[in-house]
Amino acid sequence: MEQFGILSLGSRLKRLSDYLYSEVQSIYTSQSLKISSTYFPILRLLQQSGPLSVVEISEQLGLSHPAVSKQVTKMLKEGLLLKVQDPDDQRRSSISLSTLSEQEMLKAEPILKAIGDELQRYLDRVSGPFLQQLELLEGELLNGPYAKRVIYRLNPEQLVIQTCNTDKDFKAFKQLNLEWLEKYFCNEIYTKDRQLLSQPQKYIGDLGGVVKVASVGGEVIGAYYVLPHSAHEIELGKLAVTEAYQGLGIGEALLSDAMDEAKRLGGQRLMLESHTSLAPALRLYRKAGFIEDLDVDGFSVPRANIRMIKQLVE
Repeated sequence: MEQFGILSLGSRLKRLSDYLYSEVQSIYTSQSLKISSTYFPILRLLQQSGPLSVVEISEQLGLSHPAVSKQVTKMLKEGLLLKVQDPDDQRRSSISLSTLSEQEMLKAEPILKAIGDELQRYLDRVSGPFLQQLELLEGELLNGPYAKRVIYRLNPEQLVIQTCNTDKDFKAFKQLNLEWLEKYFCNEIYTKDRQLLSQPQKYIGDLGGVVKVASVGGEVIGAYYVLPHSAHEIELGKLAVTEAYQGLGIGEALLSDAMDEAKRLGGQRLMLESHTSLAPALRLYRKAGFIEDLDVDGFSVPRANIRMIKQLVE
């Protein structure tokens, strides 16, 4: 539809709307909410304004009377709304929240915040003329795990970080890091990279190191390895989070786990190599207490230009 430009605006906005309603509904279902995503405007309005007539709901939401009436009828049947007759005029009635919907709306507050925060993240990533913003938003939203990201925001305990012990885990470790290398350093992927990623047991495990992956719902979304570098120094490498799940604190969780793993291996300090062009990664490391090592006489691969150290033992 994008090829038709502004002539397809209505269809494109509807596609986005339908997608968001579907994604939000999957979020509600995952959190055991007993309301539909399509009910939210009416429920929120009644929560904020108190009892209103169908006509008043229609006017305040800018929706047609038949559409509101149809939704209200469904919600009355589901016990989410109450219909109260006007004691002074039996021809008039008002609609209010039931105890059930009041409870569900209170339960929904942290969920709604997570939904809003995640949507704001997408909006903050687009700029320019409206159609350009729309195209970027479509690319981000329609191809991204919007609902999964929101669900993770609500349930960060779903993150599982474990040692690689299956071919599937090692394959995911390789694929995730190759994608990262091809995105940022497509012309600087070296034999050492390919050997380490293709034979992690030989080049990491057999040398006393550990490869770990992070997953949510069985999907691997992050990885790293730690490897003894000298008597008291542990090397941290190939720490990566798949792009679709970045910005959720998963990198911080992996880094914290890596520091614990390095201590378990007997390390007194943790060392890593990176590149100064990777500003988000460097911010992450500095926030965790890593400082630049100025006494460097070389790097393990030519693309690296900064070495950082974290003291693990005070």
